Amino acid sequence: AEEHIPGGYNVDDAIQFAKLLESKIDLLHVSTGAHENSFAITHPSMFVERGGHVPLAATIKKHVKVPVACIGALNEPEQMEEIIASGKADVVEMARALLADPFLPRKVMLGHDDEIVRCIRCFTCLAERVHTQTRICSINPIIGREYESRFALPASDPKRVLVAGGGPGGMKTAITAAQRGHKVTLCEKSGELGGTLKCVRAIPFKKDLYGLIKSLEVQMRKAGVEIRLNTEVTQELVEREAPDVLVLAVGAAPIVPHLPGIDSPKVVLATDLSDEGIALGKKVVILGGGLVGCESAVHLAQKGKDVTLVEMMKDIAVDANVRQRPILLDMFAKLQVKVKTRMKGVKITGEGLVCTDETGKENVFEADTVVCSVGQHALREVVNDLLDAAPEVVQVGDCVKPQKVTEALYRGYHAGLDI
Repeated sequence: AEEHIPGGYNVDDAIQFAKLLESKIDLLHVSTGAHENSFAITHPSMFVERGGHVPLAATIKKHVKVPVACIGALNEPEQMEEIIASGKADVVEMARALLADPFLPRKVMLGHDDEIVRCIRCFTCLAERVHTQTRICSINPIIGREYESRFALPASDPKRVLVAGGGPGGMKTAITAAQRGHKVTLCEKSGELGGTLKCVRAIPFKKDLYGLIKSLEVQMRKAGVEIRLNTEVTQELVEREAPDVLVLAVGAAPIVPHLPGIDSPKVVLATDLSDEGIALGKKVVILGGGLVGCESAVHLAQKGKDVTLVEMMKDIAVDANVRQRPILLDMFAKLQVKVKTRMKGVKITGEGLVCTDETGKENVFEADTVVCSVGQHALREVVNDLLDAAPEVVQVGDCVKPQKVTEALYRGYHAGLDI
């Protein structure tokens, strides 16, 4: 309906074209964008509301009699129902949503909306296409492997499985193992499931990723997993439970650099930004330009903060995929986030963050709040204490190596198959 390029056609042109087509077609699919510089428009990112293309379909529908279909990051059953009921379109279509959860329509039909695994719009599916000409989904391990997954046989010798850690890797292992017939108990040290996903609860554009926790919990309960919160897995607990298999999914912890002033009240960890009790000043400097630091910068800038991102390397967001990174950098430009690269943080003072550049010259970045986002370290000390606690010990998730949710879910899924 719109090309979004200089000299390209607009919705008025599209209406005329649709009138020429309608006697020759059965269904008119309305999208937007072109092949040139409009990827983020055609494929709405996590930074925009779902359904942004629907008004274009509704406009064209007023001028044709043929049924009209709309698209645009549609994922919520209530929203899709409203589109049809209000007459904005005759058909709603999904693409990424059905990669994340191919059974979404069936779940809606059965009234099992709480079981839907919602697309988190991370662009892993489209980025993988660039590299390997295949599709994967960051939260659906069997995309492209549906046929092979049929051969995941029920366990011939059901075992007692104890999972240590309620993050995404531990939950996915528990679900897969329980679905195959094993007796699974999952213990989480804290009072809440989710692991590192809990730190995104206060970030609006991450609501679907945070929602993944609830979806996995529903799946666990449906599969018969016993869930114990506020329960740390120790040698004594393992000895008491006597599992056949112990799954270590104890996660990672934020790296806190040894810098003078790091214990200042003005220093906040990126993983703590979801804590509503954290007080943030107007001027914020973020130390660390990886994906977490960059998304934290967008979040804080959207809240009206004056944000500067400081990174030691020459580029930022290098751990973002090839589809996601340009959109993230575009958000930086729109929100006027300042970026300073090749800067090494050396200390925190009353003024803010002090860094040295490549020549060794000191630079002071004034800040009311300094957000530390320099990565995570695997909790290997916890793993090492439990490596000999059971006849079979499996390691999954960030306690092996801190990575994205994709790796945690995939490793968890295959660990559950291997038991």
